Amino acid sequence: MQSTSVSKYHLNELQILISKMPLQGCYTLVLPEFGLNWSAVSRAVRNARLPMTPASVASVLKKHATKALTNNEVADITARLRLKSVAIRARTWYVITLSDKDTDEPVNTLVRKIPGRIAHALKANVANANKKPQVHSIKVDGLIFISVQMATSAQQSGILYVASPPGQDVALVSTLHSTMLRLTVQGLGYRKFEDAQLNGKDIPSLLNIINSGTNTPNIANMPEYVGAPCVVRGGYDFTNRHASREYLSQMFGPSMPILDTLTLQSESDFYDPAILNKKMKVTLKIKADDTFKVLQQWVEDRVIQPTSEIFHAFHTLKSNQIQFSQNSDDE
Repeated sequence: MQSTSVSKYHLNELQILISKMPLQGCYTLVLPEFGLNWSAVSRAVRNARLPMTPASVASVLKKHATKALTNNEVADITARLRLKSVAIRARTWYVITLSDKDTDEPVNTLVRKIPGRIAHALKANVANANKKPQVHSIKVDGLIFISVQMATSAQQSGILYVASPPGQDVALVSTLHSTMLRLTVQGLGYRKFEDAQLNGKDIPSLLNIINSGTNTPNIANMPEYVGAPCVVRGGYDFTNRHASREYLSQMFGPSMPILDTLTLQSESDFYDPAILNKKMKVTLKIKADDTFKVLQQWVEDRVIQPTSEIFHAFHTLKSNQIQFSQNSDDE
């Protein structure tokens, strides 16, 4: 196959995707797409006198694709590698809940049909006949990752990524504002969806939070906080830090919620209604790789107590927002 028959755009994108993967990822994720073994690729890298890096592997595979693959094959491999990259890299996912299921097919059967169902739904509802749906899917760690895109010969739409746990009425999407989202939900086998007001980068944690009862132990079995000096390695702890860590560890267990954004909102009456008969609203936004660790650090710095209402609300949260009110003790 001559190089002129393969799109330079797809070749360049393919090279960039591979070069950004770790070397181990090149071996486990990339080579199976080309049907090549590592010994042949590593030999080609050495013969070209290149360092053994992802960029060198990408250069070798680009040359191979130019000579041995068609444009459609390169485009398909690029799409699947892009999807694999999405599956292994951290990104923000938005949780949606699915309802009004329209199929009773077994989960395994439905999973196989999802790409075709999504493509059919898009094709049937797009006015421009020149636009064709491009749907790819892979399975990673028990999740179905799907990429959805509309394309013509001249241009391509933005890509919608979906992570779907088979058999659960929930999905994670890369954006809530894609015009393809409603039709993609239909392809998943549902007629309706709703924004769960929950987002983050840790998929297992998001699924634990949204699935009722799986993110925390029974509230009736809440531990009792005992703030007293105790013996620790190296001496005595008079700061209660050890007791606070143990208390929070018992409260949340091993699967503490991992969110990178958290909004705390509080509303209460002004302390003297004679001066101002209005409610005061306070909003605090926390942004960090792990907002729970920020709250833990606040406890160690004695900014808040481990028995604070914040942790009791965090204990049963279902979104990135925690709402407190003067007349509510359990929100």
